[in-house]
Amino acid sequence: MFKFIHTSDWHLGQIFYGYDRSEEQEDFLHQLVGIVRKHQPDALLVSGDIFHTPAPSNATVSLYVKAMLEIHKACPTMSIIVIAGNHDSASRLDSDSPLWRLAGVSVLGGIARKENGMADLERHTINVGDKAIVAAVPFAYPSSFPQTGEEPLPTDQRQQAYFQALLDHANSANDEGLPVVLMAHLGVKGCDITGHDTIAMMEAVGVGALGEGYDYAALGHIHRPQNLTSRVRYCGTPLAVSFDEQCEHSVSIVEIDHHGAEPVVQTKRIKNIKPLHTVPADEPKEFEEALKQLASLDATEPAYIRLNVLVEQYLPTAAQERTAMALADKACRFCDIKKTLTTTPLQQTTQMTLEEFHHKEPFDIANQYFKDMLGIEMNEQQQEMFNHVYRLVKEGGRQ
Repeated sequence: MFKFIHTSDWHLGQIFYGYDRSEEQEDFLHQLVGIVRKHQPDALLVSGDIFHTPAPSNATVSLYVKAMLEIHKACPTMSIIVIAGNHDSASRLDSDSPLWRLAGVSVLGGIARKENGMADLERHTINVGDKAIVAAVPFAYPSSFPQTGEEPLPTDQRQQAYFQALLDHANSANDEGLPVVLMAHLGVKGCDITGHDTIAMMEAVGVGALGEGYDYAALGHIHRPQNLTSRVRYCGTPLAVSFDEQCEHSVSIVEIDHHGAEPVVQTKRIKNIKPLHTVPADEPKEFEEALKQLASLDATEPAYIRLNVLVEQYLPTAAQERTAMALADKACRFCDIKKTLTTTPLQQTTQMTLEEFHHKEPFDIANQYFKDMLGIEMNEQQQEMFNHVYRLVKEGGRQ
């Protein structure tokens, strides 16, 4: 039986609306140490995005190093395997990898190549004692994967060929029928990206591109925990990275009896000591009503707050300041106001030729753009503001 913890997307060092999140990230890592100590797994697999930026601060790196050593102490016989995600610096992680091996930690920042430029599959095949074989693939753009065979492949075919070649290599010496686990950090088509940045799916691949021959694919990159098949899983991020990631955050504990067996997955919830709340949570309210709900929050609960406001056109004057003042005597941290318009913006651009553009007055062009974006025309106050600014620009141009 092979038992391991699957986690990813820690995003250590994230600055959230100007706030340092190191306290809650340190608390998560402490929770992870406790889970490792209790369950004594054979391996911990960290599937990328350890850091939020490629150049984390010294304090963030120190937090990471201290936590990894504590995790190792909690279960000294456990193998730890870390791959880079798209937020990580591959070269930075690779530079420290020889030192980490002394603590039983295998770190893979970039795709290894032999001197002739061909894929070094051996470097990415890791034996976890006599328990399992892990095929670990850090983040890389599809065009960056190396050649794996004698016949050169075009760049759009190399990624899938690499995954299959690596799995074939892992299985070639698997005479004892050990479980084979694939690690990767990438987007897979068809996954649930609710609340996630859609940019993450720009280089998405079909699940078939992962190849064949693995018992479980431990994926990172998408923050919502989910199974794509019974063998392919995103564990999700342990802490929400944005307000829209409203789901339970956890790490996954996986058990596989032998090669070919179905994996058994259970989740361990991670509690955030400073959760992310949108107020009102269900639907936007007019500013005054939303502010009343904000005032009723528990004053002692630390949290990040986004106000959920319904507006006709614009927020009331000093809305940001009034919201911040409503939280002044609370432990909550004000971050932002989410605006939902009562009218649906058209968000279409009126087409005109260059000659037509030259014959129109500046106000007419600005008013048409305003109407295209919001579905309404400027009111008298907005017209006066535009004309005032336009006069200042013209006077400045004559000076």
